[in-house]
Amino acid sequence: MSKRGLMNILVTGASGTIGKKLKEIIQKRKHQLFSFDRNIVDISDEQSVHLYLDKINPDVIMHLAKSNEKMTKHLLTWSKKHHTKFVFTSSYKVFSGKQVEAPYQVYDRPDGTDDFALGKITQEDLCFDVYPDSYVVRLAWQIGDAPGGYNMLSFVKEQMRQRGVMSASKGLYLSLMFLEDTCHALIDLVESYLPGMYHLNQNDGYSFYDVIHFMKHHRGQDWIALDDQKKFSKNDMMENTKVKVKMFSELGMTHFE
Repeated sequence: MSKRGLMNILVTGASGTIGKKLKEIIQKRKHQLFSFDRNIVDISDEQSVHLYLDKINPDVIMHLAKSNEKMTKHLLTWSKKHHTKFVFTSSYKVFSGKQVEAPYQVYDRPDGTDDFALGKITQEDLCFDVYPDSYVVRLAWQIGDAPGGYNMLSFVKEQMRQRGVMSASKGLYLSLMFLEDTCHALIDLVESYLPGMYHLNQNDGYSFYDVIHFMKHHRGQDWIALDDQKKFSKNDMMENTKVKVKMFSELGMTHFE
């Protein structure tokens, strides 16, 4: 780490939806960016991974990539040996809401049962088993600036393509966060917070309809045709009480009954 507190940050999954934006924000905040290159590393081989990391010598590893336990463990063992800050990005999808009641707390044991959820839960546990000083960060569904990649507006666009309208329930409450704010928060964590489990969610009580309405009328997404014919009700929100982010209420979002 430099004398000014600037860090060498290695990002895995740097070509994904979050990774692309995170690279941009890392550079804006004057940290040194490195993107993990799978073309020159055998991710199944610990020595290959460790030699690669030795050359870069990152202060922070942000592990966003879809990976098996073996790759994650290799990153963890190197991080533990070198006291490197290690961030594993998990997901709101580790919760199904069938056994655990929302809003989900960081100390709640996830109850997801599909392959994606089970894979994330296994790797969350692996992080703390191998390197107790890991940062495990459960991310919300991301809201980008436009459709493209895995973000909420891509889902809205697909619903519009199929049905001609986005039907959003006034009874559905989801974990949601603007992509750029997520990336800033990830950097804030390694700059200013202690290791541990975190939830990143900006939604402080707004329905899916409220959020889509806000995007349509206040965030330049006037291409959206919106109605409230969907009557599905569920609270599927994670509680974020630990990380300072600008909540939806602070952005001027409005409730619709």
